[in-house]
Amino acid sequence: MPPRLTATRLQLLRRIGQHIQEHGRPPSAAELARLMGQSEAGISIHIKALISLGLIERQAARGPVHLTSKAEAILQVGIPIYGQIAAGPPLLAEQTPDRLTPSLDKLMGVREGDFLLEVNGESMIGIGIMDGDLVLIRPAQEVLDGEVAVVLVPGENVATLKRLYLFHDEVILESENPDMPRLSFPADQVTIQGKMIGRLGLGTPPRKSRRR
Repeated sequence: MPPRLTATRLQLLRRIGQHIQEHGRPPSAAELARLMGQSEAGISIHIKALISLGLIERQAARGPVHLTSKAEAILQVGIPIYGQIAAGPPLLAEQTPDRLTPSLDKLMGVREGDFLLEVNGESMIGIGIMDGDLVLIRPAQEVLDGEVAVVLVPGENVATLKRLYLFHDEVILESENPDMPRLSFPADQVTIQGKMIGRLGLGTPPRKSRRR
């Protein structure tokens, strides 16, 4: 008899999805056994069945288990994608989703240790970062010239988000807003906390007054 998607196996899929969201990586069979309150031998039977059903996959015999796109569709992991939208001539928006996005962690390439910060201010609106947006930061003590970084500057007790350039013993912090000045500090007085690797656009662009 071919394997079936039983209630226990569906719960196992949900546990795998939860583990990936919480820890940023797929679980091992031993971790799943603890989560499900079963023996590792018992969990292995369900894992083999779910692999046969095309719902999970693993690259090694005892390696971590990954959800397939088929499993993510069953669990409704992600946000529905309803076709394409034109930036030129209008297109009719489809009413049935083509597919689902990966989880937010997968979509943004989140790694363990990454964190979010809420943007306060309009110094980076030139690259689409609005007041109220969330930016995804990867901890780092060094960044490449021109990368957007989170830094602590002299005399301030808060971090700032700016494009960073290093010239010899001087750090230049560049805003992406022509109304805000460039900042310059001695390099040994600036602490880099991380670099921006993504953003969630939750803020609202500033309104421009209409010309009459």
